[in-house]
Amino acid sequence: MNGGTHGGDLRYFLLPMPDGAEPYGSPDGTELSVKDIAARYSNSGEIPAVLDSYGYQDDGALRRYRTADGKQEVETRLLRFKSRSMAKEFAKSETFKNGQNFGIDGDGEAQGYLMKPGQEAWTGRLVGVGYVGDVQYQVTVFVKGTPDKSQLMDVMKRQRERLSDGG
Repeated sequence: MNGGTHGGDLRYFLLPMPDGAEPYGSPDGTELSVKDIAARYSNSGEIPAVLDSYGYQDDGALRRYRTADGKQEVETRLLRFKSRSMAKEFAKSETFKNGQNFGIDGDGEAQGYLMKPGQEAWTGRLVGVGYVGDVQYQVTVFVKGTPDKSQLMDVMKRQRERLSDGG
């Protein structure tokens, strides 16, 4: 990162997989098209125009993996925007209606969302949304039962650090 701008292949900045983790797809992550990004939203037809309005730079990346113990799946998505202010505004626009929101320790700008499953035997999830420089990041942690917020805090911290210093 140089002056708040991330250069090169955005996949480099994805949260590294922990030892023993199993990737879904390429271990290096996947480049995302606008169509790929739009497919993840309920209003998918509007998303290309929304991304354009925020100065999206047609540069997105995704990695999903299962931890070695099989207890969690973690997905990280990165989107590059024209400027820090655009990444910030897009991050603030991301909300989850069915989630209980909470702050992310160490990052007053990021938000977390807890989605409890309908039953404890089902999968719950935590979603964290933040930005560093010109990149908006979203980290999702899937676990069986009701998730513990601490499960998101660690991966959000590591992703933020990766985006901040590239290592």
